[in-house]
Amino acid sequence: MGGSMNKLAFVKCLPQKKLECSKKILKNFEKHNWVYLEPPKDQTQFSISSTLPPGAGIIISSGGSMGGANLCFQSVDNLTNSALATGKWLESHGLNPKECVILNSLPLHHVSGFMPWWRHHIWGAQHHWISHAMMHSPIKLHEFSEVLTHKYRRPLITSLVPTQLLSLIDNDYGLKWLQSLAIIWVGGAAIPIGLADQARRKSINLAPCYGTTETVAMVTCLSPKDFLKGSNSVGYPLEDIDIEINNRNLLRIKTSRIAIAKWQGSKFESITNSNGWWEAGDLATYVTLNNKKALQILGRRDSAINSGGETIFPEDIEMQLMTLISREQIPIKHLFILGVSDQKWGQRLVALIRFKNIKINRYQIVSLLIELIKEWQPSKKPLHWYDCPKLARNINEKWEVSKWQNWVGLNTPIN
Repeated sequence: MGGSMNKLAFVKCLPQKKLECSKKILKNFEKHNWVYLEPPKDQTQFSISSTLPPGAGIIISSGGSMGGANLCFQSVDNLTNSALATGKWLESHGLNPKECVILNSLPLHHVSGFMPWWRHHIWGAQHHWISHAMMHSPIKLHEFSEVLTHKYRRPLITSLVPTQLLSLIDNDYGLKWLQSLAIIWVGGAAIPIGLADQARRKSINLAPCYGTTETVAMVTCLSPKDFLKGSNSVGYPLEDIDIEINNRNLLRIKTSRIAIAKWQGSKFESITNSNGWWEAGDLATYVTLNNKKALQILGRRDSAINSGGETIFPEDIEMQLMTLISREQIPIKHLFILGVSDQKWGQRLVALIRFKNIKINRYQIVSLLIELIKEWQPSKKPLHWYDCPKLARNINEKWEVSKWQNWVGLNTPIN
């Protein structure tokens, strides 16, 4: 893969130094370097032995829910094409990208946090980093946005993940902030139905979307208008995207901004087949919206389980439980639902819980959770609940399924 001129640069994406990091990235692009966006707690040791692809761009760690992380090479052209496609989507919904003020709370080493910053660069729009501390202090967030609104009198837009939406919507100031935004792209996971309905009742301009690292973010997007009317899909493909769904519900994507290569193990690999199609790790279906085909994501292919003859997506159950935990203010920090083999059912769900503090009555909390979901169908209820003090996602914010399946095998449940 020709071109021996370009070099590999490492930029450690520290949350408190996003501005400095973003300046370093631009300097490296000017030198035609590839920039590895190093997560703050990165353990990945890698050196690339073969020649780097020509051009410049970012190297971003993708996936990691199964079989470890692989490194995605996204050229500057791909980044720009993605920003332009998103800009055209805004234009088709009555907003001028250049006039928008982008608020960005997501991590720079993720495509979800990198792209809002790159979009402002391409569109010539205002961009403000929102700190983790401010996201957890809705009153400050609301005050900050009020100041921006008075200063610019321009539409504010942001991208959130469902857990952020969940923690803000139940707070008075958080709700005011959400209601003040012209567009809130929500991706990274499905929005639980209960949370989506609550957002509709409060007239929040959510635009649920589906995106991946491999496609430099957005693949499809639902307009706030269609969301508020009741659609639970992730909308239509952006103009530079083609999608296909096969009879096993496997989603395939074709676009000019697909990752130019992946570094896996010790070699570069193309991620598309000979016709340019990439098989995403998600299962999907089409739903009809305004007489056109919109996309609905069913769940991750690698986490789906078969329980008593029914396909269950653990991430759906997890989000429904997290919604209950938030509603009832149950002191749980993390929750992970996964499938384990079961003689009678084929597979059953189990729940791993990291409580907010150690001195808690775990039996009481688990009994409460069991009571709250007693009307659920049996295959969707966790068979066992585990106390897992070290439970955490990996550097890519993904659950490592096999790691926690092994952990379950060595531990005893609470109930």
